[in-house]
Formats: sequence, C-alpha cells, structure tokens
Amino acid sequence: MKFKSVVCIYPYFQEVPIYEFFPPLGLEYVAAAIENHVDDICIIDLRYEENFKKIISAGTDLFCVSVNWHYEFDSVCEVIRSLPADVTTVIGGKFATENVEELFERCPNIDVIVRGDGEETIEELVQTGSPEGVEGVSYRSNGRLIHNANRRLSDVSNTLYPNRKRRRYKYRISYKKVGLGYSFDSIVGSQGCPFNCKFCSFKMNPLGQKRDWSARTPESVLMELGEMDARVVAFIDDNFFVDINRVEKICDLIIEAKLNKIFLANARVSIAKHPALLKKMYRAGFRLLMIGLESAQDKSLKLLNKGFKTKDVREAFTVLRESKMLINGYFIVGLFGESEEEMLEIVSFAREVGIDLISPNRLRYEKYSGLARLLEDNDEYYVGEGNRIYSRRYGPREINRIVKRISSGFFDRGQIWAIVRKGLRIGFPGWIFYLHLVFAMPRIISHARKRVYKH
Repeated sequence: MKFKSVVCIYPYFQEVPIYEFFPPLGLEYVAAAIENHVDDICIIDLRYEENFKKIISAGTDLFCVSVNWHYEFDSVCEVIRSLPADVTTVIGGKFATENVEELFERCPNIDVIVRGDGEETIEELVQTGSPEGVEGVSYRSNGRLIHNANRRLSDVSNTLYPNRKRRRYKYRISYKKVGLGYSFDSIVGSQGCPFNCKFCSFKMNPLGQKRDWSARTPESVLMELGEMDARVVAFIDDNFFVDINRVEKICDLIIEAKLNKIFLANARVSIAKHPALLKKMYRAGFRLLMIGLESAQDKSLKLLNKGFKTKDVREAFTVLRESKMLINGYFIVGLFGESEEEMLEIVSFAREVGIDLISPNRLRYEKYSGLARLLEDNDEYYVGEGNRIYSRRYGPREINRIVKRISSGFFDRGQIWAIVRKGLRIGFPGWIFYLHLVFAMPRIISHARKRVYKH
C-alpha cells in the first residue's frame, strides 16, 4: 500500500506537568524521515486542540501516534481507539516499545507498533507499504501478532532532524499554564553515553541494545540551530561534553553566526577541567549547566560508579563558581544504604560547594540499568509505583517527606534571591522566569531526553 497523507498525533491532553511546553520532538523526527515519501504530513498536538478530528482530512491513510509513558495511558488508549479503523495506525515511543502486547490488546485498531528507534523503521514501512520483513516492528496478521527482529542501532544522523516546518503551535516556557515570555525548543546533538553509572540506562535503548556514543558534526548542529525561532534552546544530549574539542567548535560556530539564544546543557563535573571552554560557552550563550552529582556521600558515589568523590566536586566548583553560568546539581534521594540524615546532607553539601540550584530526584528503577543487581542482593529495597525504588524503612511517604525537606531547606529566601540576582546579571530577565527555573526547569531537562523517540 502506498501512503500519501499522514497525520502524526501527540495524544496527551494535559501532559506531564514538567513537560507542558515541550514540542513533540519524536514525532517531528518521524515527519522528517518520511516527508519525501508522502504527499502530505500534519502534526497534531492534543494539548492545543479541542477537537482534533476536524483537522484530519478524509484522505488520511496513515496515523503515527507517539506513546512515551504510562501517564494518561487510559485517555491515550481512548484517543487511539477513536481513530478510524480503516486507516492504518502505527504506534511508537518508549512506553509503546516496552508494552507492545498490552497496547495491541487495549486498542484493536492498532496495526503496527514500532519498537525502539523509529526514524529508519517508519521510513522503510512507508516506502514498502507493508510491515512484512521490516525490522523493528510488531504487527497483526490473520489474528496473530508477528514480532519482527529488532533493528540494529544506527549512529546519530547529521542530516535528519525534527521537521519544525510542520508545527501548528508556538511552544513557550510556562509555569502552571502561565506563559513566561520565552519561546522554547530542544535539540539532540548526540546519542548515548560512554560512562557506566549504575542508576542510568541512557547507554541502552528500551530493547536492551547498547547504544555507543555518537555525535553530529558541529556544522550540522549549527544548521539546525539556525533554523530555530526559539530564544531558549536545551541540548538534551545525555552528556553534551563527551568530546571537548567538538563542544568548542560548536561554540565557535555559534559566536561566528551571532546566534542570539540562551542555551542549557547537561554535563559531568569534569567539565571544570576546562575553564577556558567555560568562558567561551558563556560567550556563545550558555547560561545553565545541569550536573549529575547524585549524592553527598562518597560511599554512594562509589556504589553508583560515578567516577568521582565529594572532594572532586569541591575542587571542581572552585572553577564552576567562576563560570558565571547558573549551575544546577542533580541529586538522588533514597539511595541504597543512605540514612535520612545522610540524605539531608545534600543541603549543606550543595551550599558548601556553591551550587545555584538543586534538583532532588527519587531513585528510579530502569530495566537495563545496573540497579537490578543491587536489588537482587538487597531484600530491604523494592520497586514501587512508577518504577521508584523504596526500602522497608523509607517508603513513598518517607521519601516524599525527605525530598520536601531538602527542597525547602535549600531554596530559602536568601537562595532564591541569589539565583534571581545572578540570573539577571547574566541575562535572564523577568522575575517570573525564576519561579520556573527554581521549581521546574532542572527536572524538565533531566527528563527531556525521554521525549525523543530514540531514547
């Protein structure tokens, strides 16, 4: 079957609150992959549409729906089931990859589910018009489910990036639905991570395939940045700074092109070994770095295989404090063997080293992370709702209470005022923006990469 008219649907009405203004980047990758093989593509974001069916043309012959997580899963299934049964319906996304059988069972009109990375798979599916022989798909055939072989992972592409021309909406940073005046976008400059932190699964895809680190050329990154209208752009790479020379080249190109944007990126604490690069990054427009510190306890850093100790963090921040950029530190609450007193030391440790913001996250179980072995060896800990890890001593209620104590202990009036002053000094105007920066932005960027289909 030859597909001519495609509708890509982002099926979340309310959305996970911290993602409320994120563009559906995964669907835009899909649209870019197939745009040369079809006559028409429409991307619909249900966060912005009260009656999306009015937009669907009578000639639509293919639906592509992105299902990323269990959030709003019942309503997502209702959306899928409401699609015309005579139109081929293809589902993709991280949650879809991990829940193939359940989706087929709950939504009888699903024809194909794409497992894992979607761009090459959906392009081949559109070109051939049939799922038979297409790697990376599961499909219905004569009342049976057929699961084709997994598709081998590919390096990140220099030429394929989200099709923003198909956007029907303006994506702006907001806080509880209140717009903060900044247009927003995100970019994937690299895939994978060469490090082996035990809690992290970004070096694997949802099928358990190891993803080697690969990166786009600086020229490719600049080309995409140049096509963006957004004022604030987040690099949602797992680790933006794997190749320092490449980062420096990206900064040089941004400065040369005189792009007037604010950039955010994830980093490891080792970035402090490059003070000259930090200065160049500031000139290029980088204003917020988010660094995974995880714990204030050396025993936990060793257990997680972080590759540094607390003394290394203290030394690094003598450099990072001079970088002018806002620095956010990610911490994990509920780590194996930590007492409440040790968890609460996050506050004093963060203040001591001079972190501007902290993001205390609950410990989560990821299927292909190194935490499975730790769980097997420790009967005290278990996986609870939302794949969060708890212990007999510190259950959901206790961990929530500790997270609140850490946040309230760190973000007192003095700290918030210090963030506002520094932000205004480095070019973040608008006081309401800081409410979002303090309470939501670090969490947003830490989870943003999950929105991109390849992760």
